[in-house]
Amino acid sequence: MGRITMNGTITVDDTDGQIEVQDNMLGAYQLSLSAQFLSRFKVSSSYASVKIIEGSYRGTDLGETECIPRSSTPDWCKTFFLDFVPGDGTVVEISIYDFNNGSTAYKIGGSRIRIEEVAKRKGIEVPLSGSLSNVLMCRLDKCMMGTEKGDLIFHIRGLDMNNKEPGPFGLGRSDPFYEISKKHPDSSDSDIEDWNAVYRSEHITNHLNPMWKDARLGLPELCFGDLDWPLKITVYDYDKNGKHDEMGSVVTSVKEMQQRISIRGNSDRAQAFMLTKELRGRQSNTGFLCILKASIGPPGDRKTIRAGRKQQDGGGKLSAWIAFGLLIFMVLLPLIIGLVIAREEEMTVDTTPETTFDSYYDDYKRDLNVTLRDGIKSGYLSGHHALDPQTKALDWLTTQDSGSNVTTNSTSELLQRYAMAVFYYATDGDNWNRNTTFLSDASVCDWGSNYGDGVTCNGAGQVTSFRLFNRGLTGSLPSEIGLLFSLRGIFLSMNNITGIPSRIGSLRNLEDLYLSRNDLLGGIPESISKLRNLESLHIQDNPRLTGDLDPLCSNVKPFFYGAADCKKPDLICSCCKACS
Repeated sequence: MGRITMNGTITVDDTDGQIEVQDNMLGAYQLSLSAQFLSRFKVSSSYASVKIIEGSYRGTDLGETECIPRSSTPDWCKTFFLDFVPGDGTVVEISIYDFNNGSTAYKIGGSRIRIEEVAKRKGIEVPLSGSLSNVLMCRLDKCMMGTEKGDLIFHIRGLDMNNKEPGPFGLGRSDPFYEISKKHPDSSDSDIEDWNAVYRSEHITNHLNPMWKDARLGLPELCFGDLDWPLKITVYDYDKNGKHDEMGSVVTSVKEMQQRISIRGNSDRAQAFMLTKELRGRQSNTGFLCILKASIGPPGDRKTIRAGRKQQDGGGKLSAWIAFGLLIFMVLLPLIIGLVIAREEEMTVDTTPETTFDSYYDDYKRDLNVTLRDGIKSGYLSGHHALDPQTKALDWLTTQDSGSNVTTNSTSELLQRYAMAVFYYATDGDNWNRNTTFLSDASVCDWGSNYGDGVTCNGAGQVTSFRLFNRGLTGSLPSEIGLLFSLRGIFLSMNNITGIPSRIGSLRNLEDLYLSRNDLLGGIPESISKLRNLESLHIQDNPRLTGDLDPLCSNVKPFFYGAADCKKPDLICSCCKACS
């Protein structure tokens, strides 16, 4: 028995004269495959096999891809490694099979391809035998563009995924999985699209904060051995019919993944990648990807994993159990809805201080609406001096901002523009570093985004965070940030902020508060104890800040991470994991 070695040499055992490739050996080129127009209704689960039938390595079986269920455009992740000698007429036979019902495989079609032709054009499209509508796409690239030959061991978690399946009662959740693709070199010279899938995770059922299994992938197939090679991570909402909906994507590299490893637990949004997708004509934040692990280890086993076949085993029994489960679910549905409604009613019962916060912002919204409608300052807005941030923001909104229109913009849009404008003026925005995109005519969701930070929003256009590290902000944070009801993250470390608003506790969705290395003065507001969803608090390196955080400690979740100057006698925090 023979095999192709790392340097492309070949050894043959005279016992049977056959040549066989070991799965952990790399050749000089790598071959990737995809197909189009395979009927989704006829193909149950497609996979491809590759064999060299002509040339110096005739008889070499390169192996098989994974199975992809119910897809009319399968993009197989399996990468094939091979050598060929120019001029020796190397031909590979590629066969596409349908692994029907997890038991029987039958051939859909195939093609014989001359490798030199693929190499010259970087990639080709050929029809599958027996059908003009089924097209096979082959891509051949040099195996290595860099020098790294190990494996990337990685672990990824999603956060705040945009829900694609709310269902009729709002109880549904998406079933996310992610796909890693690498960019093809010289793709402009090829007929094949720019990105090729190299890894696909399992899907997590009914979850908007999925924790996928850790995985391992060789650097040659992941990034051609180049840690700076462009990679795209795309999250999809799984659908059993094969029509998976894209939820968002980010372009990165192995090196950047290593730089963005989570520091503060598995919900570290400050280190996380932001997923984006074009919604209503603009790029919107659709969630975050936390890199929990991204380490390089020695090369591991690269044998083909036939996950698709395993998942389809016992299909008939599974269908019966699904039908039985649906029957039970329909019987219990009224009870489930009743429990959800009761739980929501229970959660709406709040203490007096929080009701006061709500009343304050309800009145504030009313006064702002009256002021914008009638042109006369009303209620809370009437008592401000001409140089106050609130007055400056209102004047900008009504006289300078061409992105606002009282008659066409929704109330929530106007509130957000006003609140962020107050924030801008309250922190001396005219003297920030890199402030050019704030107070522009663009959507508030695009403010500051030219520099990789600024405002981020969810799919509904609601502000969920603002990130302005080391931008020269001064002054106190205004209470108007409480108008941003969907706010989850405030990332303002390394500035000169002096105060936290007394109504900070109104931000009930707040999960991350980063105010380290500022100039915070005086006591911590008592209302901070109302932030029950807070997961990370960073207020260290503020030597003049005092107060007691133990009321907050009694309300936060078990995995809360706090960092403060709690070695000082005038700042108490029994739940902080980092005290300075």
